[in-house]
Amino acid sequence: MSRKTNKKEKESKRTRSIPMAQLPNNIKIPNRTIFPQRSQEEIERLRKEKIVFSFRFLDTKHEAFNCGGTSDGWFLHLFDNLTEISKLTMSEFEQQRRHYDLHRHDFDKTAHHYKESVPEHVLEQVSPENMIQFRLSRSGGRVHGIRYHNIIYIIWLDPHHNMYPDERYGPPKRYPAPLRPYEELEQEIEKLQKQLEEKEQENKMLFDMMAEMEEKKSS
Repeated sequence: MSRKTNKKEKESKRTRSIPMAQLPNNIKIPNRTIFPQRSQEEIERLRKEKIVFSFRFLDTKHEAFNCGGTSDGWFLHLFDNLTEISKLTMSEFEQQRRHYDLHRHDFDKTAHHYKESVPEHVLEQVSPENMIQFRLSRSGGRVHGIRYHNIIYIIWLDPHHNMYPDERYGPPKRYPAPLRPYEELEQEIEKLQKQLEEKEQENKMLFDMMAEMEEKKSS
């Protein structure tokens, strides 16, 4: 009995001697809060600030919002509107609601939801009334995003009205995404590489024919 008791005591002491695991002081747990709470005084101050746009959550790879089939002029139209809006406070922007048709989304009627592009922990911090859209012009498409005081986080650019397909704008439209300059260069290089391979094959055929002719002459 004494041997068993001693064995248990030793195991108990060994267990108590193991220190608790602790994170090193230089490791920081990432803060997942994107939209922190503001004091009323801070909110009032921000409402007097001019609007700024953030492209932190912009998704141009979404099939419905990749801006495919869009003319170069549309992007100038987009930036003209963003420039004018950035001269306004959020209060002034709201007062021009009729011009920009600024309003919250009714996701029961939309063809898509922000969760397709924005992380869930981000959307959990946003109230429904701050998930908004505004138009560039009556036929110029819309911009969809999140409003946070004087910041508008743009999520989707919608030149084809794919968010709310209806009889006026027709069914959703899908186009191949526009190519970035480096993608255009890659395609051009691939095309030239293919042409080079074809020319090399043609040259090989000609050299083989010449060699065959020389061989016939010599025989």
